[in-house]
Amino acid sequence: MPRRPLQRVQAALAARRYFLGQQTKSQIADELGVSRFKVARLIDAAIEQKIVQFIITEPDDLNAELGEAVRNKYGLRAVLVLDGPDMSTSDLTTPLGNLAASLLDETLQDGQTLGIAWGRTLAAMAKALVHLPKVDVVQVAGTPGGLEISQNPVELVRRLTSVGGGRAYPIYGPMWTEDPTLAQRLRQEPAVAAAMEKYADIDVLAVGIGSWDPAESCLCSGFPADWRREALAAGVVADVCGSLIGSDGQEIPSRLDEQGLTITSEQLEHIPEIIGIGGGLQKAEAIAAVLRGNWVDVLVTDAGVARRLLI
Repeated sequence: MPRRPLQRVQAALAARRYFLGQQTKSQIADELGVSRFKVARLIDAAIEQKIVQFIITEPDDLNAELGEAVRNKYGLRAVLVLDGPDMSTSDLTTPLGNLAASLLDETLQDGQTLGIAWGRTLAAMAKALVHLPKVDVVQVAGTPGGLEISQNPVELVRRLTSVGGGRAYPIYGPMWTEDPTLAQRLRQEPAVAAAMEKYADIDVLAVGIGSWDPAESCLCSGFPADWRREALAAGVVADVCGSLIGSDGQEIPSRLDEQGLTITSEQLEHIPEIIGIGGGLQKAEAIAAVLRGNWVDVLVTDAGVARRLLI
């Protein structure tokens, strides 16, 4: 004969009503004719005696444990990790873009302001979006040299506002000029000034993480040759928007500081949520540098990179 049969029956009844019926402990107590505190003890007993057993199903495409480990190590707000083997950056453009699109749709709210940078992964994200809350979209830099049309930030702003229906703030101009005086005049041009004034209103910024060694960065590829040599000689390993970053996570000054049309590192510090998107083994060191410098609040990456970030 089973021991304590009444207790086991009551535990099963209480657990069924609590976990499946979504009843409160007070409601269960009234039904069973016992106290609310007795119901709490019955539910605990149902778990201890394996009357209730939990099965937690992980998302098929995400590695929650890796993501949580990276989040804890680097003090991030959230980390999404695509599960799978080590992969190259080029193979992850579309999967990471798809994941980032789902994250934006999930987290953005009507009336917010979204900042957007440029690049392959963000282009894949924009292409994957079929729904977006009604948010204004602000371009956070002019257009780097050598970009394909689909990766151009003006095109990304157009695509995102067409999906969400908010207002667009594009910058029809280059990301840098050879003449600091011209850069200053461009910043004062009404349309450019209107976009740059919106930087203070950005609630969420979506940005790719670029690697400089090895070169997996649209910014690195588009830089004038002498600027690129200077940056590499100074120890640049990564970029976030127009900010160049060393292996220790600290910003490294560049000609963009005086000759660029881009959001500044000081302005980045005031954005409530920055989502950094990047993956593939070639970008592992760059992503690590970005995390060391606390440049992003949320990371979207892959399992191969996540494993290296934990070494």
